[in-house]
Order: sequence, then structure tokens, then C-alpha cells
Amino acid sequence: MKKKFSLAVCLLFAVLRPVWPQFGGQETVQPRIVARVAPASGTVDFRFQVPAGYHITDLKNNFFAITLEKNDFAAIVKTIFPAGVPFGDESVFKGEFSVRVLLKNLKPIKNSLKLDFDVSFQICQEYPQELCYAPDQSRVQVGIGPDFSPAGTATATAASAPTAAAPAAAHKNKPLPRRLEDLIRGQFNRASLLLFILVFAAGFLASLTPCVYPVIPIIMGYVGGRSGGRKLKGFTLSLFFVLGLALVYSLLGVVAAKTGSLIGISFQNPIVVTAIAAIFIIMGLSLAGLFSIPVPAWISSKVSGSHKSDIAGALIVGGIAAVIAAPCVGPVLIALLSWISQSGNVFLGFWLTFVFSLGMSVIFLVAGTFSGAIAALPRGGKWMSTVKYFFSALLIAGGIFFLANILKPWLTLLLWGTYLIALAVAFGLFRPQAEGGVAQVLARTAVVLFFLCGAVLFYQGLSQRFFPTAVTGAAQAKEALPWLDDLSQAKQRARLEKKRLLIDAWAEWCAACRELDEKTFSRDDVRAALADTILVKLDFTRKSEKNDLLKKELGIIGMPTVIVLDSRGVEMGRFSGFIGPEDFLDLFRGF
Repeated sequence: MKKKFSLAVCLLFAVLRPVWPQFGGQETVQPRIVARVAPASGTVDFRFQVPAGYHITDLKNNFFAITLEKNDFAAIVKTIFPAGVPFGDESVFKGEFSVRVLLKNLKPIKNSLKLDFDVSFQICQEYPQELCYAPDQSRVQVGIGPDFSPAGTATATAASAPTAAAPAAAHKNKPLPRRLEDLIRGQFNRASLLLFILVFAAGFLASLTPCVYPVIPIIMGYVGGRSGGRKLKGFTLSLFFVLGLALVYSLLGVVAAKTGSLIGISFQNPIVVTAIAAIFIIMGLSLAGLFSIPVPAWISSKVSGSHKSDIAGALIVGGIAAVIAAPCVGPVLIALLSWISQSGNVFLGFWLTFVFSLGMSVIFLVAGTFSGAIAALPRGGKWMSTVKYFFSALLIAGGIFFLANILKPWLTLLLWGTYLIALAVAFGLFRPQAEGGVAQVLARTAVVLFFLCGAVLFYQGLSQRFFPTAVTGAAQAKEALPWLDDLSQAKQRARLEKKRLLIDAWAEWCAACRELDEKTFSRDDVRAALADTILVKLDFTRKSEKNDLLKKELGIIGMPTVIVLDSRGVEMGRFSGFIGPEDFLDLFRGF
């Protein structure tokens, strides 16, 4: 009897589980709500951020409203909602949007006071199955002072006039990646062809950042050295290189989204970095003819023909290159990974990430095909040897670029200096040159320039190690701004001093983080804008329990992530990836 009763309870739970949230059986999902006061116009803007995969229901349901608790000083004149997003036969609210509330004066405000607003709404889940939670309500407290000028009805009508154009203007002023992010967020629930096209375009834009540049010499070196002077083979190897990169990159993205692990976290492990760098350096030295790498018998017996072996190698090298490209994050990729994490739709999430990586790989396909075309130029013994050495040098450079993630700056300079000097010697710096034409003179000049650049870098490395008199780049940005390194201390200061708090989550292996320091935070106008803000840098280079807790607390998926909080610790906005100083100032002032 007990077994039958237990079975009946389990069956009842299984039947009711999909609709349980509608009856209050589960804590509802909450949108993030931040209120901003505009004293001059007598308005309060409520900025909403609804989690991906959810929306607030249509106004016609009368669940979405903002009311002000009765007081002696102000009352609501009008509430202005933005245009909704079509969802079925409704017009719903999703992603980030603002609702403007216009107030009127009931009594002069002589001292600062708090107004209590009640925001009511109904949240609905869009996938994996559509269901709506019970209507809910949040209380938002807004502080106003004597400078607050509540508007009358006429003023309210005038103030509401530009609101229809305001979202469009704000959208137009956003950087292109942010505009793409907004469009993609609006398409998540549809899985349409447009969504995949937008994700592909976002991936292509990501390929134009310095973060992915180390992959270019790797594909050029591998394809150029293996194409055998055939253009079609160069294109084919490039395709399989891109396929290997896209598959591994997509898997890394899905795993990162499902586990909450930081993308590129393996870059903290010097053993992993050294091993991958060694692979490319050894491949380069082998291509230069210093030694040969024998193919194991168990591989050669299963993969017949050099063409198939080269294709398998292109897939593997592309997969390894994906690890290099993995830390390259931006707003669109963060949105993708957040959506995978929240929706649980791993299948669609994988293919969206795959399409994103294909868009990011267009530049690699062009570079690989171009290198294959170079190798297919008219043959000649000395010419072909030069081409082979060129691709060999590219592979070695890729390995050194990768090693720079774990080496100290002075040691990196020494390594690059040694490499360029060795390259100049290998290309005949000290060999007597016969009389030749313009090409011979240009080649000789290039070799001398390699040597001189190498000598300068070698000298700079020694100077930084033994005579550290100046700092540049990221170190300069850190010195120029008063960065803290303790989040709790920074929050306490922001609360006591009633200032905003800017959090910069970074890592040593993150190229975009260094670019953000060197090109954005080092600018005078950016430093001036941040003068009245508490700043904290959180270093996620090494894996630790503290960093894992911080990552979960702040909802950080990739590097860099910049978060702005108000003095109470409420998030005002965030962005991920590199943005230039002008775009940063626009975003920061808009928070």
C-alpha cells in the first residue's frame, strides 16, 4: 500500500511540475530593476533587465504597473512604457528596457526624502516550455531632494513626446557589437534564420580584435607548409582547420556556460600553455628542416594517403587554435553563453556558438587560402626554400606569442629579441651576398631590420629586468587610476562616500584586458570621468576558491567584464570585451 501511495505521489508531482510555478509552488524569477532620478524634469526612469529566456507580459493583462505609495509630496501623473516585442499574439517586454514615471508636486520638498514605488509584473518563461509565474511585485525606494521639480500635466505631456524616438536614438548611438547584441537577444526565442545570420556577423566582428591575431600566423604557417604548392589544397586545409577550431570552440563555450567556468581558464596553467606553445614551435622547426616528426604507425595505418593525413592534422591544429581563441569574449558571446546557461537548450546553444565561431573564422579561412596561394607560386629551388622558411617562422612566432601569456614582460621582450636576431642570422645576415637587383636589396634590408628590431627588444628586456625606470601599457593605466583589489573594501567605501563603484574583472592571459587598460583606461578624458568613482580590479588569472565565489556572485563568464554598481551595491550596467574610450564614456554616462 505504501509503495502504491509513493508511486501515486511521484506521478502527481510529474504531472503538476510544468504548471507548478503558476500556483506559487516555486520562487518566481525576478527582473533587475534600477531607478534613476532626473530632478530637472521631475521624472524617474526605471531600468529593467529581464533574464534571457523570460519576458514580462503584455500591458493588456494589467499585471505590469508602477504605483507610488501615498505621501504628502508627490504623485504619479503618467507612466510611459516602451513599445513591446511581439511574442505570439502579445506585445511583451524582454531584455533591457526603461519605463518613465512623471510626477506632480503636492507639497514643496524642503529636505531629502524617500519615495516608495511598487512595481508589479508577471514573468513568463519562454523555453524549454512556455509557462507563466504568478503575478509578483517589487518595492523600489527612490531618494529625492529639494532640487527635484515634479512636473505638471502639461510638462508631463511635453516630456513624454520624445520618448518614442529616444530608444531609437539610444540604439543608434550604441557601438555596433552592442546593437547586434540587442537584436540577437530579441531573436533568442525564435531560433530563426535571422538569428543565425546575426550571430555569424557578430563572430566576424569579433575576428577583427587583437584577441584572435595569434591564430593567423598559425594557420598561415600550417597551411602554407602543407599545401604543397596547390591552391585547392590550401583552401581545403583551411576549411578543415576552421572546422576543427569551430567544433572545439563551440564545445568550450557550451561547457563554460553549463559549468560556470571562465572561458580560457586553462590559460592559468603554465604546463598547458607551455605544451601548446611547444607544439607550434616544434612544428615550425620541423618545417624548417631541422628534424622530421615521424607519424606513429597506428595513425598511418588508419589514415592512408598524405592528403588525408594533412586534413586530420588541420582538424587537430584547428582544435588547438580554438584554445587560443577561447578567451576572446564580447557582448554577443556573453549573451550566447548566458542564454545557454539559463535556458538549458544545449543543442541550439551549441549550433549558435558554432555559427559564431564560423563567423570569427572567416579571417582565418582567407589567411590560410592566401598562404596556400603563396606556396603555389611558380616553383624554383631557392624561392620555395624561402617560402618554407617564412611559414616556419610564422609557426614559431605563434608559439612565442602564446608563451607571452605566462612570461614576465621583460622575459617576453628577451624572447622576442632573441627570436628576431636568430631569424636575421638564419636568413643570411652574416653571409656574403652576391650582386643582385632590387629584390635582393629589399631582402637584405628586411634581414637587417629584423636584426635591429631584435636588438632593440633584447635591450628593452634587459633594461626592464635590471634598470626598471619606467612603466608603460597596462601598468601605466594601473598607476594612473586608484585601483583597489578588494571588493568588500571597495563596496564599503562606495557606500560611505555615496559614490558609484566600477569593477574591472581581468586576467593576465586576456589580450582584450590589456587593450582596455592601454587604450581606454589610460585616456585623460576617461580618467576624468572616473574621478568620482570607486575603482576595483579583480584578478582572475589564477583559479581559487575565492575567485570562484566572486565569479558566481558577480555573474562573470569571460574576460574582461566591467560592472558598474551604485553606492548601495545595485548593478547599474555592465559590458564585456574591449571597447574604445569614446564608446566607454557613452556607456558609462548612460548607466
